[in-house]
Amino acid sequence: MASLAPKAVAGSSGALDVDLVTPKGVVAHQATDALTAPGELGEFELLAGHVAMLAALKAGVLTIGEKTRSRYAVSTGYLRVDHTGRIEILVEQALAAGDIDVAAAHEDLKSAEAELAKWGDKPTDGDYQNLRQKADWAAARIAAAGSN
Repeated sequence: MASLAPKAVAGSSGALDVDLVTPKGVVAHQATDALTAPGELGEFELLAGHVAMLAALKAGVLTIGEKTRSRYAVSTGYLRVDHTGRIEILVEQALAAGDIDVAAAHEDLKSAEAELAKWGDKPTDGDYQNLRQKADWAAARIAAAGSN
């Protein structure tokens, strides 16, 4: 009888091969021991030997590494672990924590929240979703910069 338990991937040597990519190109490529990501259904952590998977990401803080940490603000996108254990993170926007202009992020958040507060009972359309994403991206930048 075949086992229904998930099998560990080939990349279970203790290191994860991570690529963080935006439409503008590769933001980070590194081998690491762990990764924590802001999943659409909640934050999750990946370690070496993880099974293949695909997860939707929301705007938040992405942490690459447990022993040596690199933090990034990321917008919405997807994270994929392939059958070899390689991890691809495809997001609209990503910034290293050290590159974030915190004052600009606070201003963007304040502006987006003011516009959202004026929305009232109007139906939530594409404009509303764009404002919500702007607010979420600003909050992600603030959180990433504050967690250095």
